[in-house]
Amino acid sequence: MSVKQGSQQRKRLGDILVEAGLINSEQLQEALSKQKILGKRLGNVLIETGLATEDSIATTLARQMNIPYLNLNELTIPPEVLTTIPDGIVRSHNLIPVRLEGNRLQISMVDPLDVFIIDEINFQTGYEIDVAISAESQVEAAIRHYYGNSEMLQTAVDNLAAERSAEVTISDSMFTTFDIGGDEQKVPIINLVNTIIQQAINDRASDIHIEPDEELIRVRYRIDGILNELMKAPKSIQSELLSRLKIMAQMDISEKRLPQDGRIKVKVRNKSIDLRVSSLPTVFGEKIVIRILDNSRMQLTLDQVGFDESLLGLFKTLSSAPNGIVLMTGPTGSGKTSTLYAAINFIRNGQINITTVEDPVEYLIPSINQVQVRPEIGLTFARTLRSILRQDPNVILIGEIRDFETAQIAIESALTGHLVFSTLHTNDAASAVTRLIEMGVEPYLVASAVIGVGAQRLVRKICPSCRDSYEPDAETKAFLGENGFAESKLYRAKGCLTCRKTGYSGRTAIHEIMTISDEIHGLILKSASARDIRYAAIRAGMRTMRADGIIKAVKGVTTMDEVLRLTRSEDVGMALAEGADSLINLGSKM
Repeated sequence: MSVKQGSQQRKRLGDILVEAGLINSEQLQEALSKQKILGKRLGNVLIETGLATEDSIATTLARQMNIPYLNLNELTIPPEVLTTIPDGIVRSHNLIPVRLEGNRLQISMVDPLDVFIIDEINFQTGYEIDVAISAESQVEAAIRHYYGNSEMLQTAVDNLAAERSAEVTISDSMFTTFDIGGDEQKVPIINLVNTIIQQAINDRASDIHIEPDEELIRVRYRIDGILNELMKAPKSIQSELLSRLKIMAQMDISEKRLPQDGRIKVKVRNKSIDLRVSSLPTVFGEKIVIRILDNSRMQLTLDQVGFDESLLGLFKTLSSAPNGIVLMTGPTGSGKTSTLYAAINFIRNGQINITTVEDPVEYLIPSINQVQVRPEIGLTFARTLRSILRQDPNVILIGEIRDFETAQIAIESALTGHLVFSTLHTNDAASAVTRLIEMGVEPYLVASAVIGVGAQRLVRKICPSCRDSYEPDAETKAFLGENGFAESKLYRAKGCLTCRKTGYSGRTAIHEIMTISDEIHGLILKSASARDIRYAAIRAGMRTMRADGIIKAVKGVTTMDEVLRLTRSEDVGMALAEGADSLINLGSKM
């Protein structure tokens, strides 16, 4: 489609979609009303309200306007084509050049009705413009992939390196660093730090690692649980980079020998995001890790956590109990707190008093009371809990049970009519019970107070844009057959722009939930081993995390490789050996 042809298309998006029958006039008017309130593009309003999808809008526009629809995941754009349009136009108008043949430049756009920018590109480049359309998520992913922020980062790094050409020398314990100087040094470092944070948020990173090495400083992001290197910078900018972050986090920039913690609040696209900052002195300087706490990610419901239908019902029942302790276990970063926040969101209403005790308070939840412990002034978990019990609570969330005193008060709270949620660092559900006993809590108190224990891990989800099914090899097929999925296919992803060529996009949880049966109650009273308790739970029908993961792999949510990477190898075999048939029964229904 040429510029001239494109200029003839003056119809509005809504009118075109109505003509094509994708939506009706009433739906269009409803969407236009919401657009005025939300201030968003009409296409985004239609997608958010469920009246249309990205692909349906794009393919409808392509058909009505007689222009091609391009799947950018299937294209490789040459570098010489990418340089035909200025970076600023590409980003501000959500378009990307894809093909150059002679004097004709093809661009793919989210909004091919924007004829004015088509004319502008024709004027600036001198090329005849052919227009195509692609889904918005694909265009944004292509811009991140081909343009990214690497040039901006490198410019900021080069500016700083030029200003800080002095060699860094070694002291007795670690390399010395420079303090921030005058105003002229602040501008480039602000640009660099802001760009690092901005790109981390755009890429859905959970953590930023800034790691000094002997000859350079490395910046890495953790995305979907995996660390990815963003850049390496010269050692000479280390002082400015670390000091800027410590100033933003209200940490003491003169203290380089002791660990520190701080917090930063940033606003991105009218969205408030908290950054939790931790510094640790190493032999090459202070390492800083920034945890990104996006409140919008934490408005989770239990339906969004990753429970399937049967486990969801069980966990909702536990969360609605009038009293007792519900524990979530797993290693750091396995989503325990997210699940408990979802449970709080499920039960909170104006009729109950919910109070949390956390270290630190990661996310703010409306209409509940959240307390952050401060051990340095004596405000410990135990002391806070004693005070909370005089505040007439119905539900108490304890960030983590770390010691006997906290465990004892949690148990007593549960036995005196309160519902208590908390976390423990154990590998599976059964081990949580034995951990409480090892802390010094009497077995009869544990057996009486604990009503359920969940364990979880986070597995990466297959990218929906490039997911494909395949026939498993003979060994995997035999493994699936032994567990009730003999005829099932598995899924994997080839990797595309949307998932940064990884094949994965986002994470979900796999779970096991152990309730306290009569047999388990008796084993706890006898101080039985975690293995014996686990066997009893499986006999009673508990689905292990590996079994839950297999079900998600068969459904195409994740891959078998992810499940095997994150779960124990003996889980399924143990379940079968002990006569648990719930997994096979579930498999026969799929």
